[in-house]
Amino acid sequence: MRRFTLLIAIALLLAACSSEEPLEGIDLPPAAVPDDVGETWAVLFTHDFAPGSWDQGDHAYELALACDVIVDEPVRSQPLTFTVAPADLIDQPVYLRIVGLSVDLMGPPNVGMIDPRQPTTAALTIIGASEADAKEAAQTCAGAIFYDDAEPLPLFPQPAFRP
Repeated sequence: MRRFTLLIAIALLLAACSSEEPLEGIDLPPAAVPDDVGETWAVLFTHDFAPGSWDQGDHAYELALACDVIVDEPVRSQPLTFTVAPADLIDQPVYLRIVGLSVDLMGPPNVGMIDPRQPTTAALTIIGASEADAKEAAQTCAGAIFYDDAEPLPLFPQPAFRP
């Protein structure tokens, strides 16, 4: 409970000091892995939403990140919207990314609308870090998703990886 309270406090801090600038260099379209990745590493920050988390209708969200290992100031995405209505279920989670809804963690958005029963995951990927920076970011950086009129929720870091 203490960790969750701390993460909510971090999310509120991100909201207060986030930049109005879009997230440049972080998961921007096409967010494709270059052919020669060399020593490129990535870090993924996520928050899983259970099926039934989204009511029918239109929804808005923003993703934020405080990560001085990668960016100098906290950043926050532009607002993105999506629609929830009866639709075919997709057999994997749909990712809420800074480019829109997608079944992939990288590349362009490719989902137009989701069913209320669809599992979703807010996902913010930092691509292009060194191994040391990616591993440090996974330990020290904090992210959040701001959505509709709800309290922001933390994005949890995953282990650093090579894309």
